[in-house]
Amino acid sequence: MKALNVLLALVVSLAVAAGVMEVGLRLLGMGPQPTINRFDADLGWVKTPGGTARKKTGEFDITFHINALGLRDDEMAGPAKPAGTYRVLMLGDSFVLGYTVDRDDLFVDILETWWQSEGRKIDVVNAGTEGYSTDQEVLWLLKRGQEFQPDLVVLFPYENDLYWNAKTRYERYPKPRFNPSGEPEAIVLSDPGPTPAMERWAVGRLFKGLGHPRELWSPNGQMKLEMELVAYFRNDPEPMHQVKLRTRGALLALQKECARLGAGLAVVPIPNKACVESVAKETLRGHLTPSWIAKLLGRKELDPASWSPDVPVETFLSLCKDLGIAAFDPRQALIAAASAAKDGHLYYQRDWHLNPAGNRALARFVHDELDGNGIFPPSLAASRRAEMPPEVEPPMSLGPLKLFGFLWAILSIGWILTYRGEPAWRAPLKVGAMLGLIFAIALGGGWLLGKLPAAAAQSLSVLFVLGLLGFILYKLGRRIGTILELFACFVRRGHWYLIPLVVVLLSVGSLLVVAASSPLVAPFIYTLF
Repeated sequence: MKALNVLLALVVSLAVAAGVMEVGLRLLGMGPQPTINRFDADLGWVKTPGGTARKKTGEFDITFHINALGLRDDEMAGPAKPAGTYRVLMLGDSFVLGYTVDRDDLFVDILETWWQSEGRKIDVVNAGTEGYSTDQEVLWLLKRGQEFQPDLVVLFPYENDLYWNAKTRYERYPKPRFNPSGEPEAIVLSDPGPTPAMERWAVGRLFKGLGHPRELWSPNGQMKLEMELVAYFRNDPEPMHQVKLRTRGALLALQKECARLGAGLAVVPIPNKACVESVAKETLRGHLTPSWIAKLLGRKELDPASWSPDVPVETFLSLCKDLGIAAFDPRQALIAAASAAKDGHLYYQRDWHLNPAGNRALARFVHDELDGNGIFPPSLAASRRAEMPPEVEPPMSLGPLKLFGFLWAILSIGWILTYRGEPAWRAPLKVGAMLGLIFAIALGGGWLLGKLPAAAAQSLSVLFVLGLLGFILYKLGRRIGTILELFACFVRRGHWYLIPLVVVLLSVGSLLVVAASSPLVAPFIYTLF
């Protein structure tokens, strides 16, 4: 019986540790994200009609609403084109879906509003789907294009399309692909079933990632990189042979289908953030540079001339030129827009998708290029001049103020009831000063990290947490031995049912001891609470 109690104590200890790690990973934004996708036997997955999901990070808070036709678009009576309108169908992945922005800030919806304000009867359909590669976007058109009756199809490929165009599986979902001749391969896609229980937890996803690393590739025989990065390298590394052939096959199928539908076709490759923002290019360079440990072991640096974040865009432009497809390069327009932006950013810092300013810059580029290159028929010329729809300012968040007010009131009342000998008017002042310092640290630190490059912000956060933990351990001193001895005693005696309570009490008590012994670090510890 004692052995069973000890075993239960160990199990509960591990569960508590996993729970703490789960909370930490979610606070760092590494938790599992909700999905609006479901399995599809032809495409691998599609958006769930009528589905809703919310994605919240430190940079954006977006809620997706999918209409009855499975599109992030207005509700529609049916897929058929309204009479007397010119329909533009936009194909792409999360950039077109609007993975990081509300629809008011999404270039797809900005363009529709802008065109209509110019007196053009243009209806835009957003067929973007998270995670799609070019082959799935083209197959979606083959499967559903006829019912939507497009007059113009605009494809927005992204760099990771290249690698995944040669694969038959993305994460746990199977996916289709094209052969070089432009025909879909005869692949049976099997439903992977519901998300495994392990992947519904941040800890489970972490260990799954450690146990199932992505396919790796070496550009110099020494350094190992994720295979997706092969698209950055010049002189066509061997893995790019199949990638280019299958991507060309998908574009060839797209061209044929648009001809069959009587629709025009244009391609606008979306550039990587590193093509537009110099800081992002340095971050990418860091990913492609051996660590200092690897350098000590003799790993060679990559030749800087052997790779560039511009290569994927150039690859798509070259393939389109070869097939005679109209393609437009937005890089210079986005670089100019970034230099004119308030903070110089068109992309989010941690997430590398376009932010609202980036979406507006892309909308302006597409608007001007389609007009300047005669993509629209003359009958669709603007009947009046109109500017891009004004940017919608997000409402001011009162969450921090409400929390501050609630804590101020509760703690002030508690102070007055506890220290009855002090004048009551001092309590709100003292509590307000303490909370002000804590909120300044929390909000100011978050603002500061948001201004730093993603890699630097993440490193600084880790160093701060490690430094704070180190200081806590230093201040606890000999108490650590007492804590470990008490914990070991509970494990040996098999008091497994008390371990969660002991862990909580010891953690809170240790932090309070440190806070009381060091006024300088106290606000940082109170911020943790």
